[in-house]
Amino acid sequence: MNDAKSPEPTTIAEYLNAHELQVSPLDGAAAAELGITVPVPAGWQTLDPAQFPGATQVIVEPNLVENGFAPNAVLLVGALSRTIDPEALLALGFGDGRAMPGWQEREASTASWLGWPSRFIRGTYAAQQLEAAVTTRYVVVGVVTQYLVQLTVTTLVSQLDSLAFDVSAINDGLTTNVS
Repeated sequence: MNDAKSPEPTTIAEYLNAHELQVSPLDGAAAAELGITVPVPAGWQTLDPAQFPGATQVIVEPNLVENGFAPNAVLLVGALSRTIDPEALLALGFGDGRAMPGWQEREASTASWLGWPSRFIRGTYAAQQLEAAVTTRYVVVGVVTQYLVQLTVTTLVSQLDSLAFDVSAINDGLTTNVS
């Protein structure tokens, strides 16, 4: 008989699996009805989310494509199958970023977002011979029905200065008016 314990989860996805939580993705219209939106900066375009299974909204800056990579922001909103302790889930909110190859952390915050439990991380990593800069915010919103919100904005490190305003506008513009 094997008494070995399962390894402790280190990412949000592992936590969801370990606790048999299902996340039902919401499309952009359903998320907007709940008040969960992100702004689209001038020059950015909204892509058809059907091309990205599970995505609520995907926007790109098509004028700054380098080596096939376009700066992008991806919003994921999913209804949790049951209520949970948001802090237990969000305690793992930094795991995905910190697992990226060559991760260099610039910021990590446990401050709430618009009154909801949240985690925010900013840093850089190496991906497919590109140096990427990323921000990710996780928020758990709702009381009776809870929703897991993830907003990830990715640019190239070389684009940080030129896109700083847009990245801030997207991150700061995330709304979560769920009751």
